[in-house]
Amino acid sequence: MAGLGWQGKSLLIINPKYGPRFRLVTILTDMPLIPDHSIQNRCGNCAECVKACPASAIRNSSTDSHYSTRDCAIDLKRCNEKLSEFKVRRNIGVGICGVCIKVCPYGKR
Repeated sequence: MAGLGWQGKSLLIINPKYGPRFRLVTILTDMPLIPDHSIQNRCGNCAECVKACPASAIRNSSTDSHYSTRDCAIDLKRCNEKLSEFKVRRNIGVGICGVCIKVCPYGKR
């Protein structure tokens, strides 16, 4: 991830300054770029996203770099079922949650 952050327990990229509260974009260029060094996973024993997940989908697995599969970190079926429930219950028309983003201690003001 070239120094942008690390893969958190929620599978989001976590930046040291902004936490999971940023978006990635693509820029096409032929300019030579030098990538930064990767950042070691800093989630450690933190389980804020695990405790707050309304679907109980985040497995609380730890890693130093990245997960070998998405299934190691999160139960996507359970997450998707909860998003579908939110979509109907909240009548907002899209499956959206964001609780793991809100509770992440990195990037909080």
